[in-house]
This record gives sequence, C-alpha cells and structure tokens, in this order.
Amino acid sequence: MKRFAALASFLAILSLTVALMGGMLAKVAEHPGLPREVGDLPSWFAGETTAMRRAPSLSAPAEKAPAPVEEGRAAADKSTVADDYVEVAGGEIKIALKEYRLVPDKIRVRPGRLAITFVLRNEGRFAHNFHIEGPDVDARASKFGPGNTVRLEVTLKEGEYKISCPLSNHDKRGMHGTLLVTSQPKEG
Repeated sequence: MKRFAALASFLAILSLTVALMGGMLAKVAEHPGLPREVGDLPSWFAGETTAMRRAPSLSAPAEKAPAPVEEGRAAADKSTVADDYVEVAGGEIKIALKEYRLVPDKIRVRPGRLAITFVLRNEGRFAHNFHIEGPDVDARASKFGPGNTVRLEVTLKEGEYKISCPLSNHDKRGMHGTLLVTSQPKEG
C-alpha cells in the first residue's frame, strides 16, 4: 500500500510539474528566451564586446537619427522630406519591423490609389505583427516570425493612420508610427 501511495504522489507531482512547465512555455513562446517585463537588453546579450563598448566610434547611432534607406528595401520613388516623413509614390510600402521600431516610422502617401500593399519584413529576433488604424480602416497582418515577409493590402483615403506592432508590449516600447495620406505638397 505504501508503494501505491508513493507512486500516486510521484505521478501527481510529475503531472503538476509538466502542467506548470507547459504554462510557462506558452507565456514565453512569443519571445523565446526573453521575459516580457525586461527592458533594454544588456550590451553583452546583443553580442557587443568590451572593446566595442569602449570605442565611441563603434557605438550605435542615436535613436531618432533618420535611418538610411536600405538597398532593395525602398521603392525607387521614395525620398526623405524635411519633416522626417518618407514620401511614397506608388501602391507598395515597404516596412522593416525590428526591436522595437518600424523603419520607416513616418510615411506620407498621396490619396487616390485603389489599394496600398504593405510589404512587411521581420528583421528582428522576435515574432511581430502589423496593425493600421485610421479613417474607416482597422486592419491587421497575421503574426510572423523573424526573417519572414508578409503582405497586407488596404484601401486608404485621405487622413492620418497609426501603424504599429500590437503584439505584447511592442507598441508601448516604441514600435509605432504614422502614415499620412494627403494631397498636400511635401514641405521643404
């Protein structure tokens, strides 16, 4: 009888452990290896060596510096305007999703197009999502992992739209921007 009780206790503890581990895995599946409440990653986590930390010339650029347009990422008809908006002429907008920002995060497009296709590339380490909301639009792309590209087609009219990654706390951490659909000429 004692063996039976010991076996039952062992099985109960084992099943509880498996259930708890399953719950923990489900919570971190969105961000493998990184708890949600963690702030900025330490430099060593990102692979930065001690020599890199000491050399100011190798440090990362300022957060708000205009991001260079990456080759193959931008349409040939994009240019940066004086108010930091990227002007897009055409029916396709390419956006890179990184931790925790969108590149570009300020976009201006002219109205009158039947549809705009967002080409969204996840260049980060974690899964991301894309959400656009504004005048008569509330559209989302499905969640997609690192290295993947998804397309989202949306019909837009004149107005201001919020673009963001609504996954977890990404929007709160700065992963959002503005899409401006206007017939006004660009400034500058």
